[in-house]
Amino acid sequence: MWYIILSLLAALYLLMNLVLQSFMGGSAGTYVIQPILWISLAIVVFLIAKQEGLNIWSFKKIRRWKIGRTPFEAALLVGGFQVSLTVIAGLLVGFGKSPYSHTISSILINIVFVFSMLFGLEVSRAYLIKKGTAARRNITLTLGLVTLLFVIISIAPGDFVVLNFSNPAEAVKFLGETLIPLLAMGLFASYLAYLGGALPAIGYIGVIRTFEWFSPFLPNLDWALAALIGTIGPAIGFLMIQNSIQLTHGRHPRRVIRKNIRDPALSWTGVAIISLLLVFFSFGYLGVQPTVIYSGSMSPSLEVGDMVIISETTTSEIKIGDIIQFQNTNNSIPTVHRVKEINTEKNTKIFITKGDANQKQDATPVYPEQIMGKQIGVIPKVGWIPIIIKEFIRQIIIVIK
Repeated sequence: MWYIILSLLAALYLLMNLVLQSFMGGSAGTYVIQPILWISLAIVVFLIAKQEGLNIWSFKKIRRWKIGRTPFEAALLVGGFQVSLTVIAGLLVGFGKSPYSHTISSILINIVFVFSMLFGLEVSRAYLIKKGTAARRNITLTLGLVTLLFVIISIAPGDFVVLNFSNPAEAVKFLGETLIPLLAMGLFASYLAYLGGALPAIGYIGVIRTFEWFSPFLPNLDWALAALIGTIGPAIGFLMIQNSIQLTHGRHPRRVIRKNIRDPALSWTGVAIISLLLVFFSFGYLGVQPTVIYSGSMSPSLEVGDMVIISETTTSEIKIGDIIQFQNTNNSIPTVHRVKEINTEKNTKIFITKGDANQKQDATPVYPEQIMGKQIGVIPKVGWIPIIIKEFIRQIIIVIK
């Protein structure tokens, strides 16, 4: 009866984000009704699992653990490790006061709110994974789909609007700060649920949420560093658990050589890490930044859909003939044109630019503070992918509105 659980999750998501927010906002809707709904969901899932003879709470698919004695202990250790990374980063950048109240009554209310949601979500996750992985060929698909489902449930509908990329900086921040870490942590929680049931997933997420909600002081991390920790933590957790090399097979367990076990969840985490690095790359955190060519002003050197790799540079390194990216004075989309002249005005270098396909030079000179970098490479036609995606999202938003 997995479809009943999916229907309940969808109903709760809509109820909490649309109905309760619109008609019962405030403390009553958030701290009273929501916990009741999550606990009710957990009870329903347990009853359905019991009726179907499924153990979704705690089991041990792996016989021997090198990190902890049980999946639950391993989950606690990985969660603690991820919190430790956050604290170490805080020692470097500093701490600030938590946004949550820490009076006795507030702590009790927050405990009910946080852990009721945690139990409702993770029990449901464990049930769906248990049902979906009954056939071993469906493990990869099940872990991926269940993770994606619970990531969506964790994000309010209004937060997805930023993905229309009308504000690229906010869109990239949302991807790096929220979406990709949620995917990485969700994949690891799904993997724990696959190996040991709901209890290990609750242990891992619970340690992290306990620190976030109940520590009176939290590190002042910028979004990029927080995103990196949120992705590296579960990735290292996967590597730790891979050291457990004995799996249970029926009544007579046998030793299985680790290198022969294909673990799809580890591959998914690799995808999450690569995605995070791409976000850093796209936003310029690695010193270079890709830029998609949207016009034909630089044809034939650069065509529409080409992706230009822009590197940070100083004005002294720019020479005539270089292709540079600069911000226009009207704050429109940055321009990528070729430097035709370099002049001096009041002891300041100014750059005269021109598109290769244009007959005239650009009307206004480019000043040093406008320069974003110069071209160091180009990848032909790859830029059509974000162009098509951006147009697709724009059309969806138009239909929704």
